[in-house]
Amino acid sequence: MTNTLTSYMLLSRNLATSLQRKGNEPVVSRETAYYQANIGKVTSIDDFMADQRLYNYAMKAFGLEDMSYAKAFMRKVLTEGTSDSTAFANRLADDRYVAFAKAFDFSPGATAQGTDPTVISTDLVLPAGSAKLALPGTLAASYDFSGTNEASFTLSSQLDGTTTKSVTIVLNKAALAGKVADLSKVTPAEIATAVGAQITASGASGLMGKVQVGLTANGGLGFETTDYADLGFDGQPGGTGVNADTFYFAGGSSRTLTLSNAALSAPGQTAVDIGNGTDLSPGADVKSVIDAYLQQSLESDAGAEDTGVRLALYFARKAPTLKSGYDILSDPALTQVVNTVIGLPATSSATTSDALAARAKLIASKVDFASFQDPAKVEAFARRFAAIWDAQNNTATDPILALFSNGQA
Repeated sequence: MTNTLTSYMLLSRNLATSLQRKGNEPVVSRETAYYQANIGKVTSIDDFMADQRLYNYAMKAFGLEDMSYAKAFMRKVLTEGTSDSTAFANRLADDRYVAFAKAFDFSPGATAQGTDPTVISTDLVLPAGSAKLALPGTLAASYDFSGTNEASFTLSSQLDGTTTKSVTIVLNKAALAGKVADLSKVTPAEIATAVGAQITASGASGLMGKVQVGLTANGGLGFETTDYADLGFDGQPGGTGVNADTFYFAGGSSRTLTLSNAALSAPGQTAVDIGNGTDLSPGADVKSVIDAYLQQSLESDAGAEDTGVRLALYFARKAPTLKSGYDILSDPALTQVVNTVIGLPATSSATTSDALAARAKLIASKVDFASFQDPAKVEAFARRFAAIWDAQNNTATDPILALFSNGQA
C-alpha cells in the first residue's frame, strides 16, 4: 500500500490531469452529462428537488452528499436563501449551506413587466406602459477594467406573446479598450454608453431598437422597452418575405425585461458588481458545479483508500479561503489537519465562547494564513500534514516511518 504522502503527491502534482481522469470515468461522465443537459431547464426549487439525479449531483458537488436524505432541511435552506441575515442557511455553522443556497437560487434575476392599457372612463384610456427595470445597486464613482475585472450579464425581453430576444453584455478590458477615456477609471456614464452600444450591436436579431439603457436618479443602470418598427428590406410599408414589416409595442403585459448575470468570458477573469450582484443562476454556473463535483469525487475516492489523502486534498482546496482560527474550528476536517501539523491534541475542544476564542487565537499564532495565498506554501503545508499523518498512522505500511514515531503505532 502506498503511503499517504506519496499518494497525495501523485494526485496533487498534476491535479488537472487527476480531475480529467476522474471526469472520464463512465459513471462520473454520465452523471455530469445529465447535469449539463438538464440544469438549465430547471426554473424552481420544486423542479430541482424532484429530479433526484440533479439534486444528488449538486449535493455531492458541495460536499453535502450525506445530507441528501434531509430534503425538508435542504428545502428550507433553498427557500430562505441568503439575502436576509436571519435566513436559515446564514444561521447554520457550516458555510457549505450558504454556498449551496447561493448557487441554486432559481429566482430569475432582476425583472420587469409592461402594463396593458388602463380604462379610466369611457373618455379616458391610459396607454400601455413599457417595462422599466432599474438595477437594485448603485454604481460606484468609477471602475477599474484595466486588468481582469469583468461584468457580464444577459438582458432578455419578451417582445410579444411568442417572441423573446436577448443579448449578453460583456464589459472588460477588451470590450472597453479605445471606447473609454481611462480603463482604470470607467465612469457610470461610460458604462451606460458601452452597454447601449452592445445592445445596438446585437442587431435586429437581438435587442437593437427594442431596449434602451441609461442612468437612474439614484445613479444605477436602468433599462426600458421601446417601440420597434422594421419595414423590411424595401423600407416600405407592407410586403412579404424579406420585405415583411415587423412591429413590437413598447408596452403591454407581454412585454418584459429580465437581467441575469452571465458566466465570465474566460478563466482568470474577476466578476465585478455593477448593480446586480455577481451571483450566477444555476444554468449559468454549470462549470463551477462540475469542477466541484469532480474534486469531491476525487477526494471521496482517495479517502476510501486513505483518509489522510482526502484530508490533505481537502485542505489544499480550502486553504486560500481561510482567514482566521475560527475558519479552522468551524470545520472538523480542517481542524484535524491543523491540529496534526501544529501538534494540538485531537481531543482538546472549545466548549465555551472564551475557550473557542482562546483556541482560535492559539491557532492564529501558529498558522500564517496570509501564506495560504501562495500555492507553493499551501502545498508545503499539505505535504507536511501527509508526512506527519504517515508517521502517526502508517508505520506498518512503511517501516522507515517507524524511525520517526518513537515506537508508537
